Amino acid sequence: MVNNKKILKQKSSLLSGILINFVGCLAGLAVFAVLIYFFGASISTIIGVYLGYRILRLVMRLFGLLLSIIFTVVAILILIAIISLVII
Repeated sequence: MVNNKKILKQKSSLLSGILINFVGCLAGLAVFAVLIYFFGASISTIIGVYLGYRILRLVMRLFGLLLSIIFTVVAILILIAIISLVII
């Protein structure tokens, strides 16, 4: 009987969490719609800003990967130099 109450409590907390997320999402969309209305942005402008944001994120991610590769190669070369000096 105690186990059933615990399960019901977990279900209700899960549902309330889902409802809170849903209401938060709806509130965010409403604020976004109001901002679009106030600034007079068109749909094409919004799509352009969104795509620009996504492209900027992609470029920054690629830049981070390139830096990571460069630092990895430099670290490997330093390790090879240290090992070769220890062997000699």
